[in-house]
Amino acid sequence: MPNKFRSRLSRASLACACLLAGCVTPEPAPRTTLDTNTGVSLIVTDEPVVLARERRDIAAQARDYLTLVAAEIDEAGHRRLILAAHQWSTIDARTADVRPAAGAELLLVADGRDFHFKPLSGPIVAEYAKSPALRRPEDAEVITTLYDADVDTLAYIATSRELSGSFPGSFPLPFILWKDGRPALSRLLAEISASK
Repeated sequence: MPNKFRSRLSRASLACACLLAGCVTPEPAPRTTLDTNTGVSLIVTDEPVVLARERRDIAAQARDYLTLVAAEIDEAGHRRLILAAHQWSTIDARTADVRPAAGAELLLVADGRDFHFKPLSGPIVAEYAKSPALRRPEDAEVITTLYDADVDTLAYIATSRELSGSFPGSFPLPFILWKDGRPALSRLLAEISASK
């Protein structure tokens, strides 16, 4: 085989190897952001849990959504675990019979066990409720409420088989699992545990 041809073949093989190496998808992992002004770090699940409720009474393919995102806020060693609940809908606001309200108590039911989440208030809400780091859905009218969370509750939810949610005292139909981000919740808890 001529050296010229062998050299071209070698370069083609190297180029293919580089392309294949570039196609390797990194393992999913929680995202960490650092505010360089305040030194506060935020560790967020790499994928949300999305619950939905069908609203065929209004239109085909109409749904209300509840996007749940867990995160840990680390402020100079003071850690706080939160759950952000983003309420949004595909229903035109002009025809909606239910309007989400910020600050409502959240009920999640995991394998038949009730978990009540109380809404947070104060500066933390103003600072984080609209943060894009908390995976706030884009291109939708979104109402976000932040809740205190704890490791044991989130671990139970992450390993549950069935999950639904509702806001007690509001529309009676529950939100049911639409997009399963529970493995991401487990990854977040593992990272938090490892960093202690």
